[in-house]
Amino acid sequence: MENILVKDVLEWTKSTLLSGSLNTIISNFSTDSRTICKDDFFIPIVGENYDGNDFIIDAVKNGAKGFAISKNYKNTNYILNYIKDSYPDVLIIQSLDTLDFLKSIARGYIRQFKNLITIGITGSVGKTTTKNFLVNILKNFSNVVYSEKNFNNEIGIPKTIFNINKNTKFFVAELGMRAKNQIKELADICNVKFGIITGIGPSHLEFFNNIEEIAIAKAEINEKIFDNDGVLFLNADDKYFEIILKNIKCKFAKVGKEKVFEYNFSNYFCDENAYYSYDFNKYNEKIFNIKLNIPGFNNIYNSSLAISLALYLNIDIDIIKKAIQETKPEDLRMEIIEKKEVVVINDCYNANPLSMQSAIDTLSTIANKRKMRSVAILGDMYELGSESQKFHKEIFDYLISNKINVIIVFGKNWLDVLKEDDLLKIKTNKYFFKNKEDLLKELHKIIKKDDVVLIKGSRANKMENIIDYI
Repeated sequence: MENILVKDVLEWTKSTLLSGSLNTIISNFSTDSRTICKDDFFIPIVGENYDGNDFIIDAVKNGAKGFAISKNYKNTNYILNYIKDSYPDVLIIQSLDTLDFLKSIARGYIRQFKNLITIGITGSVGKTTTKNFLVNILKNFSNVVYSEKNFNNEIGIPKTIFNINKNTKFFVAELGMRAKNQIKELADICNVKFGIITGIGPSHLEFFNNIEEIAIAKAEINEKIFDNDGVLFLNADDKYFEIILKNIKCKFAKVGKEKVFEYNFSNYFCDENAYYSYDFNKYNEKIFNIKLNIPGFNNIYNSSLAISLALYLNIDIDIIKKAIQETKPEDLRMEIIEKKEVVVINDCYNANPLSMQSAIDTLSTIANKRKMRSVAILGDMYELGSESQKFHKEIFDYLISNKINVIIVFGKNWLDVLKEDDLLKIKTNKYFFKNKEDLLKELHKIIKKDDVVLIKGSRANKMENIIDYI
C-alpha cells in the first residue's frame, strides 16, 4: 500500500489519538497478531468467539509500531498503562469499534486514487469464476488488484483494498453477504463504479424470508454505481432479473441469449468435458467465437458478463478472447480429474440449490458425451433456513429427472428429507449415509470403472478427501 499519515486515519475514522504523532507514517495494517511484521499497525477485530484486543500486547512484542484499541474494551486501562511503561513510543489510537475503524480506513484510502476503476461482483452463484474471467482480462491490459480466496466480506475486502497503490488501474472486489444492507456497505467501501450480478438463488436463505429478498439485497450494489454514474451488468435470463430491475436506479446492460440484449451469446455446444464453445455478440453483430476451459453451461453466462464489462471498458478484443480461453477452474471448483478409469468432477468448495443444479447438469452432459455411468455424491447444503427440506428434496428430484445413474447422499439434512424414501434402497443404486465416514467405508463397493463422479456439498462437509477413496 501507499504510505498514509496518522492524521488521515483520524480524519477517516473519527477516532482519538492517545499516543504518537499526527505525522507518523503507516505503511501496513494487520489484523493478526501472530503474523505481525515490524512496523505494522495492528487493528484488533472482535468476533463472536474472540476479542482481538486481548492480543494487543502480543502484537507490540512482535514488532507492531502501533495499534487501535476499542473504547469499551474491558482491559483498556491495563493495556494502556503497560504499553506506556514498556513501549512508550508506540502509536495508540482509540476507536469506538475496531471493525468500523478498519472499514473506514479502507473507505478513505481507496478514494485517494482518483483514476482507479472500481468493479464489484455479486450474486448467489458464479461470483468467483466471473471475477477470475474478468481479472484475467484486466491483468493482460493493466495493473489490477482483486479479492482472492474468500476475501469477500467486511474484513477481507478492506485488507484487499490496502494492496492498491498509485500504479493500480483496476480494483475488482467479490462482494459476499449474509444479511440485508451488507452489499450496500461493501459497495460503498469499495466505491464501486461498475458492477455485475451473476444470478440469484437460495443461498444464505436462513437470513432472509424468501429468494425475492435475496435479489433485492444483491441489487443494493446499484446505489454506489448510481452515485458514480457507472453501469451494472445483469444476467437478463435469470429468473429474478425483473425483481432486480424494479430495485435499481443506475444504468444497466443486459446479458443473455436473446439478440435484443446488447450483449448476447449464440451457437453454443460442448465437448466431452462440458467445455462450451459459443459466439459472443453485441446485438446482431458477432464479436468472436470463444472456447471455455471451465466446464458447465452456466459458465457461458459468467464469461459473457466478464466479456461485456471488458468491452464496455474498451479493452482490445484479442486480449479479451485470449484471457477468457486461458481461464481455468479454481481449486475445488468444477475441476475435471482423470483418475485411473474414473472421471471426477471436483466441485467441493461450496453448494446451494442453484449451484447444485448446474453441477448436476454438467455431470449429466459429461456422462452422456462419454457414454459413461453418472454418479452424484452430495453432502448437505447449509444456510437454507426453514426451507432446507424443500430444497434438498427438489435437488433429489432433479437428480432423478436428469436420470443420474447412481445417487449417493449423506448428512442430517438429507436424512430429514429422505429417510423414508424407498428409492434409497441399495438395489436401486441410490444410497444414503448418516455421515461421510460411513460413506467412505462403502465407496469402493459402489464406484466402478468408467464412472463419471460428481462430488459436491457445502464447505463445512470438506468433501475433497472423498477423492482419495475413488
